Amino acid sequence: MENPRKTTTLATAAGGDGLHVFENHQQQAYALNTTSALVLQHCDGQTTPEQLAELLRQNFDVSHAQAEQLTWLTLDELGKANLLEAEVARPLQLSSKLTRRQMLTTFATAGAALAVVPMVALVTGQARAEAVPATDTEEPMTYFLKVTDFINSLIEIPARPIRNPHIHNTTLDSKYFAGIANIYIPGDGQHSVGRCSASFLCYKTAQGFYTDIANYLSVDNGLIVSWLTPTTLINLELDNIIIGMVTECIVVASTKIGVNPFYGETFNLVVSSITSGGVQQVQFDFTNLPG
Repeated sequence: MENPRKTTTLATAAGGDGLHVFENHQQQAYALNTTSALVLQHCDGQTTPEQLAELLRQNFDVSHAQAEQLTWLTLDELGKANLLEAEVARPLQLSSKLTRRQMLTTFATAGAALAVVPMVALVTGQARAEAVPATDTEEPMTYFLKVTDFINSLIEIPARPIRNPHIHNTTLDSKYFAGIANIYIPGDGQHSVGRCSASFLCYKTAQGFYTDIANYLSVDNGLIVSWLTPTTLINLELDNIIIGMVTECIVVASTKIGVNPFYGETFNLVVSSITSGGVQQVQFDFTNLPG
């Protein structure tokens, strides 16, 4: 039987009496109580479930049977949250799974402390922003928006071309757009994790088409960044304008609205145009750069 091992894409921070965990691939934050935190921290691939049970028995003054039940319920919950690299198979004599509700009933009947029953809770909304630790891994954080969503959100702000032949930067045509769209994580295009907004100042001169793009991205985990993208386009079609966001740059999370665990961190940002499942997308890959 393979020993339990936590995934390599986790960032952790102390939280109350337990632990706050951020899974970078899923962009999900979890709050763990003391029991779950203790087990996760020892899921190193070297510690056996039996050793984990003994660790719980010594730390929480429970019986061998209770410690064994706590261990397997904790591993079940960590596995469901995808915080372990692989599911750990139970011994045949423990094949029937004990639910958390059954564990609460058992402990209450035995007069044991209910606080030791493992808890792995998904953190959402504002609570997630307060719980998510800053990442110290080089694994990129990846988000995407759907191009059609952005096109449908765009509004055109009146702008007139400059038609004075005595001015060097005479423009033959100009347009000014602004829009906002939900962003998602790869593999889940239904549940938004934030917003991306941008304004597009587009103009045409005798030398060609140009667009200056001001981009702003805000993620529920607290990450807030903005950047500028000057680009040359071949036309002023809307989808072409949005694809003009494609770039690579260095960005700093220099804005704090409430709690931003990434505040002050520097990222290499790669913005690319991709098609996934027949849907045209703009993808954002953030890789943390060492300070």
